[in-house]
Amino acid sequence: MKRYITLPNGNACSLPTYVKAWRTLKAARPEAQIEGWDHFATEAGEILRDMTFGVHDRINRHIPGYGRGRKWSSDWQRAMIQASDRLNTPRLIIDWLPTDLKKRFAHRLRVNLVDF
Repeated sequence: MKRYITLPNGNACSLPTYVKAWRTLKAARPEAQIEGWDHFATEAGEILRDMTFGVHDRINRHIPGYGRGRKWSSDWQRAMIQASDRLNTPRLIIDWLPTDLKKRFAHRLRVNLVDF
């Protein structure tokens, strides 16, 4: 039984060929130029990053619930990135945090003692 790997461009290659490509890329210098990956020569390090991303993506797609839920929304992701920037700045008094983080980091929020 021959096993094949389907590449992102739709082509299929045998498993031994795929493994040989990985080994060749790992042995190459990261700045070495590789022909045939794209329309022009591409650095081996960039190709290795692309292939690693593809492997992780294929693995993660088998996880139940992958890609669903509120935490996959780009708005939620952006709010968390902005909140982490604020929280990781020492001595910064924070005016706003997403509701997911308010309880945990209440000590960092500016508190209005007098309500008008």
